[in-house]
Amino acid sequence: MTDRRDEGLLRAAFIVSTCGDWVFRFALPLLVLQLTGSAFLAAFTYALEFVPYVLVGLFSGVVADRADRRRLMTGCDLCSAVVVGGIGLLCLLDSPPVSVVYVAAFVLACMRPLYFPAFQGFLMERVPQERRAVMNAWVQGSESLLNMLGPIAGISVVAFLGPAAASGVNAVSFALSALLVFLTAASPATAARTPLREAVRGMGPDLLTGFRLLFAEPVLRQGTILLTLTNFAVHAVEANLVYVVTDATGQSSFVLGLVVAAQGAGAVAGAAFVPRLLKRFSEGRLLSAGMGALAVALLAPAVTADVRLLAPAWAVAGAATSLIVVGWFTYRQRVIDAEFMGRVVAVNRAVSFAAILPAALLGGWVAAEFAPAALFATAGVVQALAWIATAAGLVGRAGRTSAPVIMKAG
Repeated sequence: MTDRRDEGLLRAAFIVSTCGDWVFRFALPLLVLQLTGSAFLAAFTYALEFVPYVLVGLFSGVVADRADRRRLMTGCDLCSAVVVGGIGLLCLLDSPPVSVVYVAAFVLACMRPLYFPAFQGFLMERVPQERRAVMNAWVQGSESLLNMLGPIAGISVVAFLGPAAASGVNAVSFALSALLVFLTAASPATAARTPLREAVRGMGPDLLTGFRLLFAEPVLRQGTILLTLTNFAVHAVEANLVYVVTDATGQSSFVLGLVVAAQGAGAVAGAAFVPRLLKRFSEGRLLSAGMGALAVALLAPAVTADVRLLAPAWAVAGAATSLIVVGWFTYRQRVIDAEFMGRVVAVNRAVSFAAILPAALLGGWVAAEFAPAALFATAGVVQALAWIATAAGLVGRAGRTSAPVIMKAG
């Protein structure tokens, strides 16, 4: 009964915290735009979100494994609430320093790389093995739905209330998320956890353990490389989707909204069916199917980026992403011990997120110098290669055909 109660509290905390993320993603860029009048500086504020995943994300997993995950997640939400509340007060000043806004944005962005590995490890502690695929699918579906509705809700809240009041609402949302996590039952295993002050010391050996566990298991090693290729292909297009739809092809912003909504709807639908599919097929089969469907979705708009083809293609891309993400998370939970999950997740995300910036820059150059068709074709070919390697290699055969080997340090 306690497990199901904790699962419900974790679901509620995830929804509330993620909604809070979407509000500050738009409140801070709007504040910077009001202060400087520079669209570039406003965009830079938005881009700060991804920097900590590489700079901080590697070490955050070690902290998540050493410290009490329940307290760490609560602390991240409370810290976010304090920082966002401070931003709200800054907004009341006539001309708050832009440098302070950037520092606040960076501190907020550092919370998610800390929170996510702790959440994944905490999930393994509180959710039984037989329900993890369902929970993974729910997290992926909820995140996809919020990715679809979040920009609309975030912009609406900021536009209706203004940056100051929106920051106040945002602070309350993070505080509520902290309360929901705090209400979960204390685990007996937390007594052996290291205090947070000590958890940040001497992280080198534990960080190396995360790399070793991720790359020692053949499926995880190959899968990490292939998923980094997939990240490159997807973000080369996604980072330049605004340019492709509204500038290069002359379609309206409403069309852009339809395309994004189609992707979110596809991801939600895909996540809804994954638990049933995992009862019949292995994780490797789902990964292969998702990789192949994503390659088709990226290649199709090379024919035309018209919304009549682009929107369905992006719906398929969303569904394929759900197959890949849930299949990967479920397999990783089967072979990595919960004690080491935080650092493995953090290393995994840091490696794959490192592909985002070069993908965005290269994708922008290809789209501008050649044509949108060249961008989709390039991304589709890269993804097709990742699919072939998945289907022909160990990743495509991973799953329920044999008993999992739980990876531990030493």
